[in-house]
Amino acid sequence: MIAKVTVINCRRRPRFDKAGILIPAALLPLTLLSGLLVGYTGISPRQLWDCLWGTASPEISLIIWQIRLPRLIVAALCGAGLALSGAALQALTHNPLADPSVLGINAGSGFSVMVYLSYFSFLHLNSLFWQPVFALAGGLVSAGLLWLLSRHHGRLDPRLLILVGIGLAAFFSALMLVMGSNMENNSYQMVARWLAGNLWGSSWYQVRILWPWLLLLVPLMFAQNMAMDVLNLGAPQAQALGLAVNRERIRLLLLAVALAAVSISVCGGIAFIGLAAPHIARRLTATTWQAQRLPATFLWGTLLLPAADTLGRCLPRDIEIPAGIVTALLAAPYFLYLLRQPEKSGGKK
Repeated sequence: MIAKVTVINCRRRPRFDKAGILIPAALLPLTLLSGLLVGYTGISPRQLWDCLWGTASPEISLIIWQIRLPRLIVAALCGAGLALSGAALQALTHNPLADPSVLGINAGSGFSVMVYLSYFSFLHLNSLFWQPVFALAGGLVSAGLLWLLSRHHGRLDPRLLILVGIGLAAFFSALMLVMGSNMENNSYQMVARWLAGNLWGSSWYQVRILWPWLLLLVPLMFAQNMAMDVLNLGAPQAQALGLAVNRERIRLLLLAVALAAVSISVCGGIAFIGLAAPHIARRLTATTWQAQRLPATFLWGTLLLPAADTLGRCLPRDIEIPAGIVTALLAAPYFLYLLRQPEKSGGKK
């Protein structure tokens, strides 16, 4: 029955404002170009052109191909994963303030990766496999606790989900501080940089960690757009339309956790991308259909994190601000603004 209802409604889908897709699609190449040119060593457009044709100096080629380009790709992939995770969590909880960092998923994944970095050094030679696996395990533990503690009368209570998530985030963050206090100075500095969301040192190795996971998870998330639309009607209406509400909620939660955990395993403690990207997409696409919102959310995620990383590299001349700090500084005021604003629907079905 759900399929029939959806087919009927698809014929009446409203035209949507393409700005949600066209703006990030236009800004992304400019952002990536800026990320290649700016930094501790400035590169001119002519040097970049020479590098593309293989006539640049070895130093310039090394900076572009082995340092800046993989770093930008890692930022774009992580931003896309976090953005889609946030969109899924907002649809799942019916709360526009839901985000992997707010619900404790980032903290759970971060704690698990911290355990891996601290106590499983014999697995570091194959971190291409183990690092995202540990992050996913920590995210799943956090999500399992979130699911169990947020149930009321046998059903998931979206309002409790936010409150429990905040408590879990504080709990895992405290555990990370306790672990960090017992580390040697060199190990603690490495972990502290990772927790701050520092993309410094990203290489093609991190790209190889990310892309197989995202190649699997992103299409699966896009395939959930119809279920997300029906869940948006509310649990009673979704059940009346034939949707297995609990099963779809579990599936969405697992996808959101997997996307956030894999991204966090590489980029570290990046917050608010999963909050800001879906909101920007929602306001600019002017529709409630997830089939149109999710691609816009994906593009805004790929834009925001590389832009934050580039901004952190070019603002001060002598130091580098981690991308996680830049996103927190820019998105925290937006988060407070959202707390004061009633949620406005982007369109009508």
